[in-house]
Amino acid sequence: MLIGIPLVMAGIGGLLLMLSHVPVKVAVLLVLWGVFATAAPVGWGTWLAHTMGSDAEAGGGLQVAVIQLAIMTGAAVGGLVFDAFGWQVSFGIASLLLLGASLTAHLTWKDHGEAN
Repeated sequence: MLIGIPLVMAGIGGLLLMLSHVPVKVAVLLVLWGVFATAAPVGWGTWLAHTMGSDAEAGGGLQVAVIQLAIMTGAAVGGLVFDAFGWQVSFGIASLLLLGASLTAHLTWKDHGEAN
């Protein structure tokens, strides 16, 4: 989930850039964006519980703090980018960051060949 969700969302971001002139397709893509973005915290929680074991509660507090920092930073920087360069650049950067998140999750995955 931590690899697939950001990868799919990056693809949706790219499609939004390419299909921005077709309102019905944009609406469908935004619904899909919401579905995948809503599922992401389930993946994070599962990963945290699996990784932290008995320390999952302490890790959960740190995770909430990091998520809040990411939301704040993304809103501030994203707003500045949007104002300076427009929505297309904002979506492009978001797609690149999502690809980076997917790649990072893939590179740090310890159990590459094992099914969990």
